[in-house]
Amino acid sequence: MKEIVIPQNLESWCKTTLQAGAELIQRIEPLRVEASHRTFYRVHTDLRTIILMDSPPQLERNDQFCRLTELFSAHQIPVGEILGHATDRGFFLLQDLGHTHLEDLYGSPQEDLALAAAVSLLPRLGAVTGTAIEPYTTERFAMELSIFEEWFLDALLNTSLSLDANGPICAALLSSIKEQPQCCVHRDYHCRNLLFTDGHLGVVDFQDALHGPVMYDIASLLRDCYYEFPESVIQRWFNHFLQQTPSLHGVPSSTTQLWFDWTAIHRQLKAIGIFARLHLRDDKSSHLPFVMPLLNRVMALAGEYPSLAPLSELLAECAAVAPARLAHARNLHHSQ
Repeated sequence: MKEIVIPQNLESWCKTTLQAGAELIQRIEPLRVEASHRTFYRVHTDLRTIILMDSPPQLERNDQFCRLTELFSAHQIPVGEILGHATDRGFFLLQDLGHTHLEDLYGSPQEDLALAAAVSLLPRLGAVTGTAIEPYTTERFAMELSIFEEWFLDALLNTSLSLDANGPICAALLSSIKEQPQCCVHRDYHCRNLLFTDGHLGVVDFQDALHGPVMYDIASLLRDCYYEFPESVIQRWFNHFLQQTPSLHGVPSSTTQLWFDWTAIHRQLKAIGIFARLHLRDDKSSHLPFVMPLLNRVMALAGEYPSLAPLSELLAECAAVAPARLAHARNLHHSQ
């Protein structure tokens, strides 16, 4: 794996900014590789720790990040404070919300407390309104499905298999999304973007929030791309979410279950495509180990719905060839 080295101009800006407040840097450590163009570091000073973010302005919407930080903070969503920024350069100093992600607590005695906090925040997050919350359009959902075909089926697997963006399966998935009540959705509400410190939840990576389907964030949380819960745990917390979400009261359970599962399927297909794109386009192989487990989970979930049988069959064909292609991709990356 390539060593992450902090760019000199970023380090210099950070040092100068902190020195203006008589704060001295002791050390800077890189944080986990993200599925985006942004890079994060934890800065240890003589007073505290701070998160340093390098967010290339030509690739990321930094103005939108600032707008949403202000909006969410006004609605008491625990997103953390921007402590300093040079938006045009993409340099940010952010409040450190802690070291412990929900991922670190899953399978531990604190799992229930962390999940309770994460699920309970969703109605409040969903109620956020403002001009900064843009619509999650059908066209965007369709484009996200095309990522799976372009980068996973075509580019990584090099197969002739097709998801058929204009076919009945994609139409059915998009229809189930459009039918749902709409609200503000984080769009990446999972175990790596939620922190839990001293009983308090912290939310990061929210800059792509949109006005979209009510099931999106709960599907992201419970059918996580990085962690697999037992189905009994998923249903327990899904029922808890339904009880706390007035817009879903009175909706038949068969409908809410389908919305939940099919939204998860859409999201997981997109994630597989993004993980392939990270490797092929961005030279980041960090997410390749998650592809096969995720592929198997989405295949199994699609298999529970007879109307999605063609999708389940397509994914089974992918699963037959993907391990060899993924192993080759990882070996090629490590040899470079």
